[in-house]
Amino acid sequence: MGILKVALRELKYIIRNKRMLVVIFMIPLLYMILFGLMYSTHVVKDIKTVVLDYNNTATSRAIAQGFRDSEKFDVVGQVASEAELRSEMENRKITAGIVIPADLDAKIKTGEGSTVLVIVNGTNLLFSNAVLSAANEIVGTFSAGASIKGLESGAGLLPDQAASAALPARFALRIWYNPTFNYANFLLLGLAGTVAQQIALLYVASALSREKSLGTINELRPYNAIEVVLGKLTVHFLLNMLSANLVYYLCISYFQVPYHGSIWTFELLLSVFLLTIMSLGVMLSIICKNELEATQLAMLFAVPSFLISGFTWPLQAMPDFVQMISKVLPLTYFVSEVRDLALMGISLEQVLPNIWTLLKMTAVFLPVAIGLVHSQLKKEFRQVEEKITEIIAG
Repeated sequence: MGILKVALRELKYIIRNKRMLVVIFMIPLLYMILFGLMYSTHVVKDIKTVVLDYNNTATSRAIAQGFRDSEKFDVVGQVASEAELRSEMENRKITAGIVIPADLDAKIKTGEGSTVLVIVNGTNLLFSNAVLSAANEIVGTFSAGASIKGLESGAGLLPDQAASAALPARFALRIWYNPTFNYANFLLLGLAGTVAQQIALLYVASALSREKSLGTINELRPYNAIEVVLGKLTVHFLLNMLSANLVYYLCISYFQVPYHGSIWTFELLLSVFLLTIMSLGVMLSIICKNELEATQLAMLFAVPSFLISGFTWPLQAMPDFVQMISKVLPLTYFVSEVRDLALMGISLEQVLPNIWTLLKMTAVFLPVAIGLVHSQLKKEFRQVEEKITEIIAG
């Protein structure tokens, strides 16, 4: 009976606590709907691709057309050299390149066979896998057609005999920036960014709610809202910069994730990202009633933030609705940039657009946070004064 009474008592508390009911029932449903929508297309499509055609014949154009007709590829143009292809990829205008050799026609006619090279940016394994399967199918289909036609006309073979002969065109895949398909290179840097975000958000979100819970907020009376917010942010910023650098140092030194970019570009990106997250954290600390609520809200922010940031599943493969959500998440503008800095060695100029986006977010979050803190401090100080007055009057 005692267990039943305790259970009923707890049930009554949960029913009265609307926030807890939302967390128990609505949040899991919301997560699953969001993640289901994110993966609803099932495949990665419209991969930005260029063609490098050294052959320039009807045969090579037929192969290029095969890639244009595929929903997996979005052929955005042609380049004149492999150096130009690399430049396009390093500027992140494309993800893949099709290289058609100059000896394609000659080797097909002699029966030696030729190789169509597909180059892909290997920093995101999902792109690599999608390119591998789609390119193999396209080249294989073309090759089979060319083989059958050539053998039927040239060797007088029947269609079934021609189809079983050696294929004249082969497919080769070259992976740039992550040639070994190393999963740690693909995933670890993003996880490190998510950890940095959660630690920063968690403790900044509890910075002011803790003052309310402990009843020490009156100690902040001598300071204005700007001083309170910037004072707390300064300490958390320095500690979290140190913590995040240690985590990334571990990834690079111990787990051997290659790093080819500028350290100073990384530090600038990291500092702006942490400032954005902590400004958001101050807002959460005012919205929440106590430290526990602030902690819960920060934790609920973690899972969707990482999954829809575009780090694992590409943004272009998500529905428009999910992409819109991802655009308001600071992590979207950080984790993929860090991976490209490490594996591709991109420059500050290429990172700047996302740094500016994070700064714009901070320019919104920080003033709002200071305004909320100002209102909260006035309210708390007024309540303290009223209590003191009541005590004196009593």
